[in-house]
Amino acid sequence: MTKLQGYIAGLIDAFESGTGFPARIEKSPVRALNREDRQVLSILPGAESVQDSPVSMATREREILLVVHTAGDEHLDLAEAVFEAAHPIVMGFTAEGLVSVNEHGTDEPKYANGDLTRQVVTKRYRLIYQTDEHSL
Repeated sequence: MTKLQGYIAGLIDAFESGTGFPARIEKSPVRALNREDRQVLSILPGAESVQDSPVSMATREREILLVVHTAGDEHLDLAEAVFEAAHPIVMGFTAEGLVSVNEHGTDEPKYANGDLTRQVVTKRYRLIYQTDEHSL
Protein backbone atom coordinates (compact mmCIF):
# COMPACT_ATOMS: atom_id res chain seq x y z
CA MET A 1 0.00 0.00 0.00
CA THR A 2 1.35 3.44 -0.90
CA LYS A 3 1.28 6.31 1.56
CA LEU A 4 -1.44 7.95 -0.53
CA GLN A 5 -3.63 4.85 -0.26
CA GLY A 6 -3.00 4.82 3.49
CA TYR A 7 -3.98 8.47 3.79
CA ILE A 8 -7.21 7.91 1.87
CA ALA A 9 -8.02 4.85 4.01
CA GLY A 10 -7.29 6.89 7.14
CA LEU A 11 -9.62 9.66 6.03
CA ILE A 12 -12.37 7.17 5.25
CA ASP A 13 -11.93 5.63 8.71
CA ALA A 14 -12.10 9.09 10.29
CA PHE A 15 -15.33 9.93 8.45
CA GLU A 16 -16.93 6.59 9.31
CA SER A 17 -15.84 6.53 12.95
CA GLY A 18 -17.47 9.83 13.83
CA THR A 19 -21.09 9.95 14.78
CA GLY A 20 -23.56 11.73 12.60
CA PHE A 21 -21.47 12.12 9.45
CA PRO A 22 -24.13 13.21 6.94
CA ALA A 23 -23.03 11.19 3.91
CA ARG A 24 -22.51 7.60 2.95
CA ILE A 25 -18.87 6.93 2.01
CA GLU A 26 -18.44 5.17 -1.32
CA LYS A 27 -15.00 4.13 -2.55
CA SER A 28 -16.11 3.75 -6.16
CA PRO A 29 -17.08 6.97 -7.98
CA VAL A 30 -19.18 4.89 -10.37
CA ARG A 31 -21.19 3.38 -7.52
CA ALA A 32 -21.42 6.81 -5.85
CA LEU A 33 -22.95 8.28 -8.98
CA ASN A 34 -25.50 5.49 -9.21
CA ARG A 35 -26.57 5.39 -5.55
CA GLU A 36 -29.99 6.66 -4.56
CA ASP A 37 -28.75 8.18 -1.28
CA ARG A 38 -29.21 11.93 -0.90
CA GLN A 39 -25.56 12.47 0.09
CA VAL A 40 -22.61 10.31 -0.96
CA LEU A 41 -18.92 11.14 -0.56
CA SER A 42 -16.06 9.70 -2.60
CA ILE A 43 -12.39 10.44 -1.94
CA LEU A 44 -10.25 10.34 -5.05
CA PRO A 45 -6.60 11.05 -5.77
CA GLY A 46 -5.83 14.07 -7.92
CA ALA A 47 -2.75 15.55 -9.56
CA GLU A 48 0.69 15.10 -8.00
CA SER A 49 3.95 16.99 -8.17
CA VAL A 50 7.24 15.65 -6.78
CA GLN A 51 10.36 17.46 -5.62
CA ASP A 52 13.59 15.55 -5.12
CA SER A 53 15.75 16.14 -2.10
CA PRO A 54 19.51 15.71 -1.67
CA VAL A 55 18.88 13.30 1.23
CA SER A 56 17.23 10.49 -0.77
CA MET A 57 13.73 11.69 0.03
CA ALA A 58 10.94 12.89 -2.22
CA THR A 59 8.50 15.57 -1.17
CA ARG A 60 5.14 14.90 -2.76
CA GLU A 61 2.27 17.30 -3.17
CA ARG A 62 -0.88 15.39 -4.01
CA GLU A 63 -4.41 16.58 -4.46
CA ILE A 64 -7.16 14.74 -2.63
CA LEU A 65 -10.59 15.25 -4.13
CA LEU A 66 -13.67 15.09 -1.93
CA VAL A 67 -16.48 14.45 -4.39
CA VAL A 68 -19.99 14.93 -3.02
CA HIS A 69 -22.88 13.41 -4.95
CA THR A 70 -26.32 14.72 -4.03
CA ALA A 71 -29.79 13.61 -5.04
CA GLY A 72 -32.87 15.76 -4.63
CA ASP A 73 -33.87 19.39 -4.93
CA GLU A 74 -31.66 21.03 -2.27
CA HIS A 75 -28.19 20.46 -3.72
CA LEU A 76 -26.46 23.38 -2.04
CA ASP A 77 -27.69 22.49 1.43
CA LEU A 78 -26.89 18.79 0.98
CA ALA A 79 -23.37 19.34 -0.40
CA GLU A 80 -22.47 22.04 2.11
CA ALA A 81 -23.55 19.86 5.05
CA VAL A 82 -21.10 17.18 3.90
CA PHE A 83 -18.27 19.66 3.36
CA GLU A 84 -18.95 21.29 6.73
CA ALA A 85 -18.63 17.92 8.48
CA ALA A 86 -15.64 16.75 6.39
CA HIS A 87 -13.51 19.91 6.45
CA PRO A 88 -12.32 19.80 10.08
CA ILE A 89 -11.59 16.08 9.73
CA VAL A 90 -9.45 16.61 6.62
CA MET A 91 -7.67 19.68 7.96
CA GLY A 92 -6.92 17.93 11.28
CA PHE A 93 -5.76 14.68 9.67
CA THR A 94 -2.34 13.40 10.75
CA ALA A 95 -0.39 10.38 9.62
CA GLU A 96 3.17 9.15 9.25
CA GLY A 97 5.13 11.19 6.73
CA LEU A 98 2.39 13.79 6.32
CA VAL A 99 3.83 17.31 6.46
CA SER A 100 0.72 19.41 5.88
CA VAL A 101 -2.84 19.53 4.58
CA ASN A 102 -4.06 22.59 2.70
CA GLU A 103 -7.45 23.47 1.27
CA HIS A 104 -7.12 24.23 -2.43
CA GLY A 105 -10.62 25.22 -3.59
CA THR A 106 -13.94 23.92 -4.82
CA ASP A 107 -15.06 23.19 -8.38
CA GLU A 108 -18.37 24.43 -9.69
CA PRO A 109 -21.29 22.01 -9.31
CA LYS A 110 -22.05 19.72 -12.22
CA TYR A 111 -25.19 17.79 -12.98
CA ALA A 112 -24.77 14.04 -13.29
CA ASN A 113 -25.73 12.60 -16.67
CA GLY A 114 -27.98 15.58 -17.48
CA ASP A 115 -30.24 14.72 -14.52
CA LEU A 116 -31.07 17.98 -12.72
CA THR A 117 -31.90 16.09 -9.52
CA ARG A 118 -28.35 14.66 -9.24
CA GLN A 119 -25.39 16.95 -8.70
CA VAL A 120 -21.66 16.47 -8.15
CA VAL A 121 -19.39 18.98 -6.36
CA THR A 122 -15.65 18.53 -5.78
CA LYS A 123 -13.57 20.16 -3.04
CA ARG A 124 -9.79 19.96 -3.45
CA TYR A 125 -7.16 19.57 -0.75
CA ARG A 126 -3.41 19.18 -1.11
CA LEU A 127 -1.44 16.76 1.00
CA ILE A 128 2.28 17.37 1.29
CA TYR A 129 4.20 14.33 2.44
CA GLN A 130 7.61 12.72 2.19
CA THR A 131 8.65 9.30 1.00
CA ASP A 132 11.88 7.52 0.33
CA GLU A 133 12.87 8.41 -3.24
CA HIS A 134 12.32 4.77 -4.29
CA SER A 135 8.80 4.39 -2.90
CA LEU A 136 5.40 5.94 -3.28
